[in-house]
Amino acid sequence: MKNYFFLFLFTVGCSIYNDLDYPSEINYFEVYPSSETQPVSSKDDAADDIAIWINDLNVENSIIIGTNKQVGLDTYNLSGDLIKSYTFGRINNVDIFQEFNVGEEKFPLVIGSNRTDNTIFLGRLYSDGSIKKILKNDPKSFIEEVYGITSYNTNDMDYVFISGKDGTLEQWLIEDNKGTINMNLVRTIKFNSIVEGLVSDSYYEKLYVAEETVGLWEISINPNIDLNKKLIFNTDKRYFKPDFEGVTLYKKDNGEGYIFISIQGSNSYAVLDRKSKEFKSVFRIKKSNNIDSVSDTDGIDLSQLSTNKFPEGLFIVQDGDNDNQNQNFKFVNLSSILDKIYEKP
Repeated sequence: MKNYFFLFLFTVGCSIYNDLDYPSEINYFEVYPSSETQPVSSKDDAADDIAIWINDLNVENSIIIGTNKQVGLDTYNLSGDLIKSYTFGRINNVDIFQEFNVGEEKFPLVIGSNRTDNTIFLGRLYSDGSIKKILKNDPKSFIEEVYGITSYNTNDMDYVFISGKDGTLEQWLIEDNKGTINMNLVRTIKFNSIVEGLVSDSYYEKLYVAEETVGLWEISINPNIDLNKKLIFNTDKRYFKPDFEGVTLYKKDNGEGYIFISIQGSNSYAVLDRKSKEFKSVFRIKKSNNIDSVSDTDGIDLSQLSTNKFPEGLFIVQDGDNDNQNQNFKFVNLSSILDKIYEKP
């Protein structure tokens, strides 16, 4: 964090909304969307979060799951075309276990924070983009109003983390129980204000938690050891304004890589070093020839899949102001971001 506070000293008197105001000490850059999804069917604040499923049999047929948080979930192909829509309830955030074992079967398991009944939605994703609800009654959270959600997958334990507007974070153990899914609450963690964006890191056994008005926290995932709660990147009044929203990971070997954070208050995305947690860069997604710029972003996700259109991966963000249309999700070639992240020589 030393580098970050050093950078802050240079920001006095600058306006975040003028791109030229970034001092040279902050590595700021711009990228451009290559494609986008169809707008969601609901008006106003509706699109929110996304998850990407990689089809190992044919990566070109991978699926994107997006929330239309007024009614349910939508699925899209890699061209952004809508495949199917589902009225599962007011699912705010979504994530996916790429492969989950239930009985003798393995399949992609979609999870979501369903604000209609404050439950953890569980659905099976099929390769044609369809989703089937698994349980008649989904597990009910003890949080008053559920918000964010993420998965944690290892060979030993699988967890679901779900957060709430009151700052509560629940950790649930999810496992196969004789051919059906069983979930048990193992730990409840309190923050002082709204928590939404979450992402887990199995290499370090850490969970990164975005407390919207405070910053990004790191906590230990293992419920049997100390929480080791650390604020690793904080909001400020100039360059990294509240709210901190979506969080996602870019993973390289030996624990290297990056943590991406959606800075909604600044219409930008911060990049931290995954290993050192040092600030690296900040960027915006600007207007391309035929696609509008991105602002007011909630959820983000990335995938390191390799396709004809996205040879080095795909970065997806929610766009809160889709050029006077209903909200949607924008696609950015991950390579255009990785090429510009600052690295020390």
